[in-house]
Amino acid sequence: MKRDAGPIRRLLIAAGLGLAIAAGQPGGAAAQQLPATAVAVVDVQQIMQVSAAAQSIQKQLDAQRQTYQKEISKQEENLRAAEQELGRQRSNLAPEAFEQKRREFEQQVADVQRSVQNRKRVLDQAFNESMKKLHETMLEVVAEVAGEQKASLVLAKQQVVIAEKSLDLTGSVLDRLNKKLPSVAVTVPKS
Repeated sequence: MKRDAGPIRRLLIAAGLGLAIAAGQPGGAAAQQLPATAVAVVDVQQIMQVSAAAQSIQKQLDAQRQTYQKEISKQEENLRAAEQELGRQRSNLAPEAFEQKRREFEQQVADVQRSVQNRKRVLDQAFNESMKKLHETMLEVVAEVAGEQKASLVLAKQQVVIAEKSLDLTGSVLDRLNKKLPSVAVTVPKS
């Protein structure tokens, strides 16, 4: 899940402009009105990949994919058998009857293709819903940890070029997230 970096950039630009304006005023009056900003960073990508909940989501989806793959392989095997049978019947059937059988076979192929696409869509939807829950919980944990550390601004590590290691809250967030949300149940609707 990638968040829009636009609001963060606008906030940083606005803060920078405020400081620049304050620097130009006598005595820096405007700069004195701004509160001190404690900054922290969090590696969102790492958390979304290695947290216990992310691992549980991946494991559940992999199991469901394997189940689907077995079903699809069986359908493909049935289609190959039907195609071979159609080939054998070609010389024994009247052209109209063969054409009807060919259309029926093509309909079976189209049905299998639709089934595969539907299952992929269902898995994608289940993945997105599960990751959304993980992301929301991660944000709650980031807010908790940031509050405890008195950080008033938390940036995604991917948006930061250089940061002192002491500003990185990733480990604390990951530990707390793993305790708060050790797994996420992936709900895959029946297709």
